[in-house]
Amino acid sequence: MKLRLSKKWFDTRIQPDEDFQVGAGVPADARKFAEEPLGSEKEPTSGEECAETLAFGTLIQFLRRDRRLTIEELALAASVDVDEIVRIEFESGYVPCPRSVRQLAKFFGLPQRTLLELSNVTKVDNEQLREAAHRFAANASKVAELSHQERAALNEFVEFLGTHDDY
Repeated sequence: MKLRLSKKWFDTRIQPDEDFQVGAGVPADARKFAEEPLGSEKEPTSGEECAETLAFGTLIQFLRRDRRLTIEELALAASVDVDEIVRIEFESGYVPCPRSVRQLAKFFGLPQRTLLELSNVTKVDNEQLREAAHRFAANASKVAELSHQERAALNEFVEFLGTHDDY
């Protein structure tokens, strides 16, 4: 038995996700997507990618800590698996699944496209984002309480992310 379902049939049954194109098969712009499987322990191919994933994990950790949430509380509130958040925060080469990145972006009120690039789910072609991620990663250290310098770096980076969604 062969099913013949049209794209229109699928489009009418899928709830559109804001700012994202929904489809099946190969993405319309396959060049933007990372070549490695998603939600994997891929080793970044360059120091730049490592700095970006480090910045993403540190950003999530700082935002969580700034709101005084445990990993479990964040996982519950953002509808993301606890293990995924642990890996995002502590494994610099880990590429999370796109859904988790979108859920975290929604929870923290950050632009989804930018976080998808920062997490290496999609390729980063934006030099400004890359430089901001490197500055943030360089100024961030992981301690129990956010220092004044870490809070300033976090606020600067979040402000940058919020103003550079459409590039």
